[in-house]
Amino acid sequence: MKERTKDQIKRTIILTAVLMLLGFAVMLFCEWRGNLSDSLSACRQMIFLMPVFAVLAGMAHYHAGKELGIGEYIRQIFCGKSMPEGRKTYLDHARIFAAIMVILTHACAMQADVEAALWKTNLLRICTGIGLVCNPLYVMISGSLLLSDKKEESLGTFYFKRFVKVVLPMVVYYVIFLGVSGQISLIPPKNLEEGVRQILAGASGIVPHYWLIYTLISLYITAPFMRIMVKNLKDSHITVLFFLILTEECIAIWLPLTGVQIGFAMNLASWEGVFLLGYILTERRMKWMERFVLIFGGISAAVIGFIMVWDHSFKEYVCNTAPAMVLFAGAVLVALSGLDGKLNGKSPIVTQMLSKYSYSIILVHWYGLFVVTWGKIGIQPLRFGCIGGIALTVFTAFTVCLILGFAVENTIVRGVQYIVNSLRHIVAVIGHFS
Repeated sequence: MKERTKDQIKRTIILTAVLMLLGFAVMLFCEWRGNLSDSLSACRQMIFLMPVFAVLAGMAHYHAGKELGIGEYIRQIFCGKSMPEGRKTYLDHARIFAAIMVILTHACAMQADVEAALWKTNLLRICTGIGLVCNPLYVMISGSLLLSDKKEESLGTFYFKRFVKVVLPMVVYYVIFLGVSGQISLIPPKNLEEGVRQILAGASGIVPHYWLIYTLISLYITAPFMRIMVKNLKDSHITVLFFLILTEECIAIWLPLTGVQIGFAMNLASWEGVFLLGYILTERRMKWMERFVLIFGGISAAVIGFIMVWDHSFKEYVCNTAPAMVLFAGAVLVALSGLDGKLNGKSPIVTQMLSKYSYSIILVHWYGLFVVTWGKIGIQPLRFGCIGGIALTVFTAFTVCLILGFAVENTIVRGVQYIVNSLRHIVAVIGHFS
């Protein structure tokens, strides 16, 4: 038993050392100033904190891999836990697709107004519009998973899990970016109160895309109660709800174009409606609903591209919660669910890895795209013939974000999650004895 414990400690030390070295190499590359001395100086805060996170990450990896062989645990680090029976694997492909679309839309949007050949400008605008399907798609995926979850758990357990898996990583990345941008300092402590206020206030200039994360977190708060509601709806109710959501979206988004104003609050025309549609289209859809979404979703994709070329100032009428974009996102989900059997055997390890780190990719992609891919590597959409530039930018940025996410997830985020999980365990033990 002692020998086994020694082996586990030894492998944990080696694994943690490798992960910390990877993190250090990534950090040094991202903050490279032309020479080693200036680069180390730019990274000094994180370097000072590295021993702390090395200890915390080591303890986290030790406890997580205690009952597993080294090969099995390393596979788990890369790909996550084994897929349970009945898992909707097409949602993993949907996550990966959404992550690619996030990078595509932001990369193309930044150069869509740059002076270039007309066909290049039009292509960038089309890609910007099509890529925005990521927003409703993420909300639908969340709705599908949370509202159809059949596990019985208390409200406290539900909220704690989402806090550890969703809120904590976001806060960690936010703090890192605040530190990198010089807005706060951890060593010595400086402007920490202002940093807390900024995190509570939501997305900011350094992480403008975090608005979606805050939206998802808000939806998670009401998800347990919405789940009870939808489980008790009959199929006829689901049909009415489906059309009611789309009708309210049409009224809220398109009616103002006619000059008519309406004083009623269209509650289902917001992200809550998209959240519910994710559940309906993956759990309760009927055959006619499937055909309806695929047909009108395909038409909507073409309309979105046309509007972006014709007059992209009308973007708000076809993006986010607009019926066109919502139907397009729904069509993606329905199409992927139809391919689920064929996709299961296609590179499952790669799919699991990309799906596992898709959230980290989203959290870090603004930095990975604009600071590293554009700034450090020098790859942009309008280079390499535009078509090649777009493809190369998206591929490079996605790869960069995957590496960044892997490094941060398995060091800093792991360490912070370990602290929070340990505190909860201590509180539970004290409560038990009390």
